[in-house]
Amino acid sequence: MTDKKMVGPVFGFLTLFFCFLSVACVFLNTWHVFWICLVLFVTSLSIFVVIRLNEIRLFFHSRQLRYGTNVAISILGVIGIAIFVNVIFAQRFNKRIDLTVFKRHSLSEQTKQILKSLDKEMNIFAFFTDTNRSIPHVKHLLDLYEHETKNITVSLIDPDYEHNLVAKYGIERDGYTVFDDGERHEITSIVSEQAYTSTLLRVIKNETKRVYFLTGHEERSIDDFSRKGYQQVKTELQKINYEVLSLSLLREQQIPTDCDALVVAGPTKPLRKDEIETIERYLDRSGKMLLLLDPSHNSPKDVNDGLVQLMKKWGVKVGNDLVFDRVNMFLLYGGPIALDLQLEPHEITRNYMQLQIPYVYCRSVSPLQEIPENISVKTIARTQSPKGVSWAETERQADGSFSNNGYTPNIDIPAPVSVAVAVETDISGTTADKESLTPTRIVVIGDSDFASDVFFASNNPNVPAYPPIFNAIVNWLTLEDDIITISETDPSKRNLRSLNHHQAQLVQILSVFLIPLIVFSTGIVVWWLRREGGTG
Repeated sequence: MTDKKMVGPVFGFLTLFFCFLSVACVFLNTWHVFWICLVLFVTSLSIFVVIRLNEIRLFFHSRQLRYGTNVAISILGVIGIAIFVNVIFAQRFNKRIDLTVFKRHSLSEQTKQILKSLDKEMNIFAFFTDTNRSIPHVKHLLDLYEHETKNITVSLIDPDYEHNLVAKYGIERDGYTVFDDGERHEITSIVSEQAYTSTLLRVIKNETKRVYFLTGHEERSIDDFSRKGYQQVKTELQKINYEVLSLSLLREQQIPTDCDALVVAGPTKPLRKDEIETIERYLDRSGKMLLLLDPSHNSPKDVNDGLVQLMKKWGVKVGNDLVFDRVNMFLLYGGPIALDLQLEPHEITRNYMQLQIPYVYCRSVSPLQEIPENISVKTIARTQSPKGVSWAETERQADGSFSNNGYTPNIDIPAPVSVAVAVETDISGTTADKESLTPTRIVVIGDSDFASDVFFASNNPNVPAYPPIFNAIVNWLTLEDDIITISETDPSKRNLRSLNHHQAQLVQILSVFLIPLIVFSTGIVVWWLRREGGTG
């Protein structure tokens, strides 16, 4: 009998041990060990039942079993009722409550209103591989959109396997999200509520905007398939439903009225006076222009002086120089003449602050000291290195090429050197019908190489295959980026209320002295009471 009392608990312990070990093997996917542990579990359980059979029989006839069974049935009944009620409410009253301070699990009111007014089916295809780090954020964000309306269907697509959809939408890599209503589709590479809602609105509006690229002066051509061409720029703009066209002011007397943005990409021959005047009239009529001007390499004379002088009217100074950076540069693309620039906060750059794009042979572009009234000129990209390490070289050698003897004080332009600016007119003070007016917007960059096709063939993992900031510039120029503005609160910038001197002293006294003293005193009292009880 004594042996049974000793052996029974041992096999009971072994039964529990092998049971937990079997469960652990299931989670670890070690199936060979699982089957061994399962056999040992069944064996030890059988031996335990045989040894303690009488006790088990008595237990099943005991009062404790009846009470325990009643309690278990009551608990299961409560759980069943809770599940039933939860299912009914989930189906009939599918509501969510976001208790977070910054409403991290809710869409903005603007987005909710747009989704409520959506009256047609919208398919959202998110092309993301399983290894993409944005997958959790994408799933969470799209789930919020799908929850707000029954007219949205979300599909997560792995571009490595769904080749038909990849070919249909022209997706070349993961990270794109497509909004398609069956008649029209829009694509975005940005994962944010701002980008998703703006893309959704572009599909709803069903409007195609036109971007014209100036020709006739040996500019970068959208029909040039060489490494220096802009053919891929054309393809990427077409993906987001822009109509991309060429424009020659040598044949046309004016810029077309349907021109939503004019791109002048690195002309190497001067524009005629009448062409400059045509562009000037276009900008005066709330025009939109992206101007990319490369430095004059081998001659002090600037072939684009007419455009440089025009930009002064809009508060922009374009330097006849060459920007160097001895530290923040891309060795793969030419050392200090391939700049790794720092992007400045702006509507254009807000989603690309960490983006790396080589700007090769770049000239300085900066706001004038005296900017005309009602015009805003902001730097959107500048060099990162300090004075003497980065600068804009103005000295030239006898053959017209730039000298490379380092920074010369009082002659060269010191760091940080601005190389890109965004210009916008203020229409808030006008008395005209504001709904019919749009601001003049201009972006001037001292380089046109960064968007050429040579960067699409890049194998450098630190350089994107396509500079998405080009699309962001065009969206900003055509007001596509202003369809909706959603302010996102950054929890990291939330400041705690500062304590004054007396409050800080009180916290210190409570945490360092008072709370430990209370714990110690409580321990003494408990010890004394137990001692008195034991003595008695």
